[in-house]
Amino acid sequence: MRKPFVLNTLTALALALSSSAFATGTPAGTVIQNQAFLEFSPNDGQPPLVIPSLPVLTTVLPICSVSVLPNGTLAAPGQSYSLLPGEGAVLRYTVANTGNTSNTLTLQLATDTTSQFTPGDLSLHIDANGNGIIDANEPAVTQITLDADQSAGVLVQVSTTQAARGNAFLNLIGNCATNITGTAGERDDDNVARVTVGEPPTLTVTKTFSPPSLNPGQETTVTVTARNTGAGASREVLITDMINTTAMKDFTFIGGSARLLDAQGAPLGKVEFTADGNAWQAAESVPVAGVRGRISSLAPNASAVLSFRLRAPLTEVGTRRNIADLVSGDQTVQAPADVTVKYNPEIALGPVGNPRALPGGELSANDRQVKDVAVLGQEVCFVQTVQNLGDRPDTLTLTGRLLIGEATYRFTQVDGTPITEPFQIPNLAPQATADFRVCVTPSKAGTPTEALRLELTAKSSMGAADNQTIDSILTLADNGLKPVKSVDAGDMKLVKPGQDLSYTLTFTNAQTFALTNVVVRDNLQVIQVLDAAGKLTRTDTLEFVSADNGGVLEGTEAVWRFPSVAAGQTVTLTLKTRVPAATPEGASVVNVFTVASSEIPAPVPSNPIKNPVFDDSNLTLVKTSVPPVVSYGQEITYTFTVTNKSATANLTLIEAHDTLPVGLVYVEGSSTLDGAAITPIVSGRKYTWLIPGLAAGQVAEVRFRALVTPDAGTEIKNSAIANAVSPGGVPTNPTPPSSTVTKITPESIFGRSTADIVGYVFIDRDRDGVYDKGLDVPYPNARVILANGRIALTDLEGRYHFSNVMEGTVAVRLDPNSVVPQNLSIPQDAGLSGSRLVYVRNLTSIDFPLAPDGGDIAVIRDTTLRVTGGLPEAQNSFTVRKQVFTTEEAGVYRVQLILSASADLPSFSLTDPLPTDAALLDGQNVLNFDTLPSGERAVTYRFRWSGDSKGAVTDPTASWRY
Repeated sequence: MRKPFVLNTLTALALALSSSAFATGTPAGTVIQNQAFLEFSPNDGQPPLVIPSLPVLTTVLPICSVSVLPNGTLAAPGQSYSLLPGEGAVLRYTVANTGNTSNTLTLQLATDTTSQFTPGDLSLHIDANGNGIIDANEPAVTQITLDADQSAGVLVQVSTTQAARGNAFLNLIGNCATNITGTAGERDDDNVARVTVGEPPTLTVTKTFSPPSLNPGQETTVTVTARNTGAGASREVLITDMINTTAMKDFTFIGGSARLLDAQGAPLGKVEFTADGNAWQAAESVPVAGVRGRISSLAPNASAVLSFRLRAPLTEVGTRRNIADLVSGDQTVQAPADVTVKYNPEIALGPVGNPRALPGGELSANDRQVKDVAVLGQEVCFVQTVQNLGDRPDTLTLTGRLLIGEATYRFTQVDGTPITEPFQIPNLAPQATADFRVCVTPSKAGTPTEALRLELTAKSSMGAADNQTIDSILTLADNGLKPVKSVDAGDMKLVKPGQDLSYTLTFTNAQTFALTNVVVRDNLQVIQVLDAAGKLTRTDTLEFVSADNGGVLEGTEAVWRFPSVAAGQTVTLTLKTRVPAATPEGASVVNVFTVASSEIPAPVPSNPIKNPVFDDSNLTLVKTSVPPVVSYGQEITYTFTVTNKSATANLTLIEAHDTLPVGLVYVEGSSTLDGAAITPIVSGRKYTWLIPGLAAGQVAEVRFRALVTPDAGTEIKNSAIANAVSPGGVPTNPTPPSSTVTKITPESIFGRSTADIVGYVFIDRDRDGVYDKGLDVPYPNARVILANGRIALTDLEGRYHFSNVMEGTVAVRLDPNSVVPQNLSIPQDAGLSGSRLVYVRNLTSIDFPLAPDGGDIAVIRDTTLRVTGGLPEAQNSFTVRKQVFTTEEAGVYRVQLILSASADLPSFSLTDPLPTDAALLDGQNVLNFDTLPSGERAVTYRFRWSGDSKGAVTDPTASWRY
């Protein structure tokens, strides 16, 4: 390198130069004048003589010279940088023009071949502002123009990769162009810098709270540990822990507790604090929102520990998460840690009086209650104690879980009061206890060695560990204890006020083990007094008369006590009582007794014995009849006066029964109840009238008429009885029969005679009005009616018959609703088709010819419904034949139903549904009879329907009681 500003001095003997010449820093083009002087002294002592030479003129030529600093060699680099993989550096050089004129210098960065890695980037930048930083407005360059003696800073950008290791040698070379004189330009190339990339550090950070779980108000130590497990030292390390986060903001920093130490416990680096997370300072801030440790470098295998203390809040409990950050260079590592603030809860659940199950403790033999034997279906109760061992009030929740066997269970207070689930004991004070019962009703046994095991669990609202206890039953036996009760008056029988009742109480110990402490109880407060609406108003008590086998009266209970009842032993007891004379009628005596023992603690009830209280002599029926004397053909009017003489009891469903003797024929439609029409139930000759109810003291009157026939003889005796349903739902005994006798006058016996009416109903095909067998068609099930209401149906041959018709003029009519064809008009009609007014005597024949088909009347359905299933008594007891006809009027259909019953059918109902949207024109398609008499009858009706004729057909349904 050329040194700037070097002067070469020209000297010669005694010559004195008048000015400097040949200075390299002299600007090019400068003219240098040089003149020598010879000074000597003559020998004669004359003054010295000075003889000048001729002047010499020299012109300075332009010279290029470059200087790059700092100098450096491979052995002694001018600059050295230690980096970590991936880091970069900026080499700083000064480039100077040491020539005597302005020059453009070429810059080049060379990487020596001895380098162990090749750096990246290596761009050159002019440091225009001299700040030593490559700014955005300082682009990369390869040359620089400088005036003479001018210098500038040059920055070299160096980058490394993660794989880079070892030394790289970089040399900034400055080149000068060729001098004007033709000599080679200068070159400055001894400017070696070294960049060393070492092994990287491996930084880890962990964080702990000690203790990690603490009570409100307690302190915990936060420890953040940073470690360098790599082979290289780190850059500056910052360990930061913010405590003003949402999770931790209610924790309080303990002043003076922050420490930053190395692995040996010696102080390391410095601790800083912040009040807002932005500005940091060495002194504790107010408040302390964060703490951090600053270490200049963390050597390989070295550690740094930042610690401080926090105080937990007094009220807010729960688990919080806090995160510490480690930042070094471009590395950021986080360490989360949890701290839990909770009370110090503890609970215990165990047998009564020993909730901690001492001495064995949780789930030991001391934490288990065992019953050797219990009975299936019988509730067994265990008494438990639960305790809050914590330091705060705690709400405890109790649950159960069957581990062995099958059962239901419930929780109760010690006194038996049920506890509503979920079972909770709220705010149980510290150290306080609570007793309760769990009652188990086993339904199925488990293993042979343990029939049932119930696990109870107590849970804490404060976070205490659950606590369990076990209740166990070793053996389960079937409940063979079946108490049986009877009464001398009979179950479901009426009893009177003042009547004595003798009860028999029996039970057998059918278990395989003896029953101990057996208690039998019979509560006598069992008389239920009801109001008129059947609502219980009060309960009265039977009078205690006596009890055998040591039974005594305790309050309202007859009680027997036995120390033991052996297996298989039967106990029979007698209890005598009396219905109080003041007991109102309508009340009911409903009595049971119970048996309990130590092994069967839940009382086992007997069957109930029910006796309604009513004196059935209070139900009376008085029968009367008028007139007292009749003749054949006359009617008798009968009256039943039914009275409920009770002062308090209402009766329901009173039945008045009258079996008409031979010679009496009931007049249809003649029955009334208190003047309103009523229809009796008929079964053969037995007629039953139903009175819905009789209030206390109420009277009802039933009337009906009957026709006297010659079969009656000389007198007719007719009897009736009544019975009712008492308020307790028990039928009363029938009343004594009430009878009337009606005389038949001799004149009627000998002076008047009877006749029989017979005849045919037929389709008169030749329209001659005379039945021609083989030609005309008999019409079955046609209904013929006498003026007095008597009805007869034609048989399959079209024949009908009325017997015992009084001689004289009789009106007879063929019911037009029972036949489809029209009646033929004959002279006997007297202008009303299908009617006859005939004088009958002896045997009189009256026929009804019907017009034969004359149009397109078509039968679209002819079917028969027979009952063949069900109970034997319902087999083949009823059939209905249904025929559906079209008529001349479009959309109008005629239906004929022929009902055939082989016996009287009570509560009979028949429904023949119409097609959807059809309209009934006349007749009835729904029939209801209190009793459908045996025999046949025809029913017709018409309806209008606009649908397809195939849809006009439906199927009837019928029902009756049997």
